Order: sequence, then C-alpha cells, then structure tokens
Amino acid sequence: MRTVIPILIIVSTHLSATDPPAKSEKKANSLIISSALVPGFGELKLGENRRAKFFGGIELGLWLTVIESNVVMHRSRSKMVSYAAVHAGADLDGKEHQFAVDVANYMSFDEFNEQQQRRRLPSRVYPAEGYDWMWTSEDHREHYWTFLRSRALAEKITLFAVGGMIVNRISSAIDVSYLTKLKDSELSLNFRPLSGEVASAGAEMVITLPF
Repeated sequence: MRTVIPILIIVSTHLSATDPPAKSEKKANSLIISSALVPGFGELKLGENRRAKFFGGIELGLWLTVIESNVVMHRSRSKMVSYAAVHAGADLDGKEHQFAVDVANYMSFDEFNEQQQRRRLPSRVYPAEGYDWMWTSEDHREHYWTFLRSRALAEKITLFAVGGMIVNRISSAIDVSYLTKLKDSELSLNFRPLSGEVASAGAEMVITLPF
C-alpha cells in the first residue's frame, strides 16, 4: 500500500509600506526642480523620451515666439519714432509709451492739451518743450496707428508666451512628480522558503508595494 504524503503549500501575502529612502526622495526633488527650470529635463533623466520631447518642444516654441515678438516690438517702435518725427515733428525718444499713444489719438499738441483742460485734467497737459507735434495729414496719423497696433499685438503675444512658459514648467514638474511616484510604487513579487518547522511544507510568496 502506497502512502500518500501531502505537500502543504502555504501562500502568504505581505504588503510592505516602507518609506522611500532619503536618497530616492532627494533624487525625485532634484528631477522636479530640473523640470521646473528646464521643462522635459526631468522626464529625459527618467528615460521618458517622448514626454521629454513634448515639454521640450513646447518650451522651444514659446522661446522662439518671445524672441520673434520682441523683434517685432523693437522694429515697430523704431518705425513709430522715425515716422512721427517726419510726419508730425514729434520726438518720441526717451518718452513714455503713453505719449506715443496720445500722438496717435490727436492731430496736434494744442488739440490734446485743450481736451485735457476741458476735462479738468491739468496733470495730463504736456509742456511745450519736447512734446510738441502736429500731423501733416489725417492719413499720416492713421498710418502711424499701424505701427502702434503692431507693437501692442507683439507685446500681448510676448506676455501670452511667458505665461505659457510658466504653465509648461508647472506641468512638467507635476509630470515628473507623478512619474517618480509611479516608478516607486511598482510591485515586487518573489518566493522564499518557509522557515521553522514547516520549512519543508511549502513556500511563501511576498508581494512588496512601496509607497
């Protein structure tokens, strides 16, 4: 008669909730800061090339937008100065931007000052020296507006692009934070023999989930 000796397989599951090492935390923080400074850099260090290209591409596009907009702003300002000098006798050099706007809105220095006095705004009245102007025609004044609008649009685009850079940095930093936590929370599965009296009876399965 054969004797059947049952082999007992004992399976136990352990969930480890150990804190991540300080070194891992420092590395994660370093990657987050890197992405906040250079979007996509943290993703690149983590081997997430597609994500790195995405955030890096956005950053490059925004920088090109800022550069181009600043070129347009300076070019428009230069055209405004020269055009107003030739067709209105206005000196915009060293003046605040509001003066350039006032030159666009009024045909002459006298017309502007009279309007401010009627509105009882003496602080807005310009002195005669260095602020005098008179357009040679309405058409010239209207054409001057095209330079002013171009500069204003370029300035708005620059502000929009700078805002986009801030959002891109925040998004990249959040993405790296998510990726580091995701990598730290990967499951670890292994088997090991049971110890003690039941060592020959089975094995123990250990699932480790750090978080």
